[in-house]
Amino acid sequence: MIRRLLTCLIAAYGVVFVKIVLAFDSNILVKDDLGEAFEIQKPVKKIVSLAPNITELLFEIGAGDLLVGVDEFSDYPLQAKSIQRVNNYSTVNYELLVALQPDIIIAWASGNGITTINKLKSLGFAVFALEISSLDDFPNAYKRLGLIASKIEESEKVSQAFKDRLGTIKNRVPRTKTVRTFYQIWHDPIMTISGSHIISEIISLCGGYNVFSEVKTLTPIIDMESIILKNPQAIISSGNTVLSEWVEFWKDWHVIDAVKQENIFLIPPDLLSRQTSRILDGAEYLCDYINLAR
Repeated sequence: MIRRLLTCLIAAYGVVFVKIVLAFDSNILVKDDLGEAFEIQKPVKKIVSLAPNITELLFEIGAGDLLVGVDEFSDYPLQAKSIQRVNNYSTVNYELLVALQPDIIIAWASGNGITTINKLKSLGFAVFALEISSLDDFPNAYKRLGLIASKIEESEKVSQAFKDRLGTIKNRVPRTKTVRTFYQIWHDPIMTISGSHIISEIISLCGGYNVFSEVKTLTPIIDMESIILKNPQAIISSGNTVLSEWVEFWKDWHVIDAVKQENIFLIPPDLLSRQTSRILDGAEYLCDYINLAR
């Protein structure tokens, strides 16, 4: 059973609260990314995930068998496709959730939104909100999910593997000039990312410079004139298309250095758009492409 604590709990690091337990003789306390603390009084047996990245993270720590419901877009790993669908981008099947009686629902704070999260809480569900905004957020995210799912040892291993691989990627990046990079997430209208987006962090990690890093909106709409003024040396996209179509989209804009030098690249969308360990696969692609544009 999980009950939300009504008082604010303060602990070192402000993220994970743990009482050492044996067979749950004591309780486990864990804090989510909206600042709410949860007390886990016995092992969680049924979890609902409201986002594909959360589904994947749970499978990564070996907790996929606890999932009784997932969102419409949870398609990785393959086993996720056979789990009951409980929501899509805009709609939650509340009646189905009541029937499933999950011990806890894990939501994507910014993706599912505070309105949906509060509605679920008002119906009596325990809702743990997770938000990964930086590569540095991954280790604690894994560990907190491990506490919830009683996969502490497994989550520690996954967390360490992520840190080790991230360190390897960082060490491979050439310490030479930065590359002006335009990252396109949509084509009509043209959309990009600001400097506060996790993909922008990866661009910097790879030795690139996000030419729209100063924009305040997380995923702003950009006109072609602005792109021409920024004159990126690399254009990278993770859109649902093929490279030949992407090159065709840009071919008439030879005034842009990236087009002139044929530095137009495509990364499979799920690798960078989902906050899971596969983001490091996307980072390797991104670093390789930025290096090619040097």
